[in-house]
Amino acid sequence: MADLQNFVGPNAGYVLELYERYLADPGSVDPGWQDFFRSFTPPAPEGAAPAGAVAGGYDPDTIVAAHELAEAIRARGHTAARLSPIAPPAAPDPALRPEAHGLSEAQLADLPAGVVRSPAAQGARHAAEAVERLRELYSATAGYEFDHIQDPAERDWLRERVESGSLRAPLDAERRRALLQRLSQVEGFERFLHKAFVGQKRFSVEGTDMLVPILDQVIEDAAAGGASDVVIGMAHRGRLNVLTHVLGKPYEMMVGAFMGRKTTPASDAGVEDLSQDVKYHLGWRDAKRVGEREVTVTLAPNPSHLEFVDPIVVGMTRAAQDDTSAPGVPAIDHGRAVAVLIHGDAAFPGQGVVPETLNMQSLPGYAVGGTIHLIANNQVGFTTDPQQGRSTRYASDLAKGFEIPVVHVNADDAEACLGVARFALAYRARWGKDVVIDLVGYRRWGHNEGDEPLFTQPVMYGVIKDHPTAREAFAARLVEEGVVTREEADASLKRVLDELSATLEGLGEAAAAHGHD
Repeated sequence: MADLQNFVGPNAGYVLELYERYLADPGSVDPGWQDFFRSFTPPAPEGAAPAGAVAGGYDPDTIVAAHELAEAIRARGHTAARLSPIAPPAAPDPALRPEAHGLSEAQLADLPAGVVRSPAAQGARHAAEAVERLRELYSATAGYEFDHIQDPAERDWLRERVESGSLRAPLDAERRRALLQRLSQVEGFERFLHKAFVGQKRFSVEGTDMLVPILDQVIEDAAAGGASDVVIGMAHRGRLNVLTHVLGKPYEMMVGAFMGRKTTPASDAGVEDLSQDVKYHLGWRDAKRVGEREVTVTLAPNPSHLEFVDPIVVGMTRAAQDDTSAPGVPAIDHGRAVAVLIHGDAAFPGQGVVPETLNMQSLPGYAVGGTIHLIANNQVGFTTDPQQGRSTRYASDLAKGFEIPVVHVNADDAEACLGVARFALAYRARWGKDVVIDLVGYRRWGHNEGDEPLFTQPVMYGVIKDHPTAREAFAARLVEEGVVTREEADASLKRVLDELSATLEGLGEAAAAHGHD
């Protein structure tokens, strides 16, 4: 006779759950379990264990309920995550509460941590602590959606990646200081332009400042994976900052463009910018040294059609993946080039070219081994609130129809943002598919710097007005933890502002000397 003597704790509860399914429908369990249950003797009610208890003295219904709670956190934990820097989360899914599963915190505390089958349970004192760890992983400042993915091996990989805690591993002190300096460059650039060129359009990145460090991380990880090209496509917002800090376009050129100069510093020799397009449509290419590798980073030019650059960038990436070093048909190496598409939160669900491009991710002849999609989510489209511009909870929901994993992250949590970027590159490397990062931030100014947003979003902009920048929040955290002093944090921003002021002064003097505009 088969019995439970080889199964204890949560394993015994699992066997009893299968047995109940077998009794209701033998075909609902695997053939091996059918053979086992034909000679199975369920535990007798008499003896030391109470009625309904299993080996170890744990009620199987309670074990099953704990398991269901853990699954709910995995699937719906994102609804309770602190994703918006400027607003509390919407009402979380009721399934995240223990009571929804007939559980109490006391019952969870009476169960062993192993009931929550997860790396997060390792070292936990009991199931209540293990569940709380799951909440921190799935409902902190990042939220994950991958329950829509059909491949169980892929889902298991995603769960393990999240629940191992590696995505939330803190940076060392040196990397944190470097990140502070990067955020100082990002903010300092925008702050200088806002003051020096009042009212000029630039479609600033402010509110999603972490876009630039995320791109840094993507390029670093792409290079580590063997890529020689990273191809980026994006609309207007944040483009000038990306051109300057990610692609290395000199401050002299950027500031000169705001001064109305039609020539570059090098064009004093007679070379002129012939595009005649506005500065936030232009592209650039730069060769960057990343560790031992040189990576060519390209930002495709993009006029005022927002998402229409998407298939062009994917096509450029696909061309860069051809290995033409030998005669004959080129071999395809998806590791040679990585595509990165930066979307607006209103444009992503609003333009048909987006699903058309997503649909090509796995088609022979078009696949590029996965595109990194990054939604620069301002939580407003021009002057339209999300609930009036789309029919879904998230701007990213369109991607779920293509079995693409989605990670939402609070743009004010600098270290969480970099963890999400590492996650995206690791997923692409393992599964060769697209992945979406929904970077939830805000827009510090209007649609452009000449617009007054208080007319259309007075409540939101009342909050934004007093909200600290991503750099200020990160600097305060580093000062509190003793990584930098307040003086060092302030000096990092001052260096950027001083450099830009010197650049403006130098260009003014050069223009006067040479008779330029």
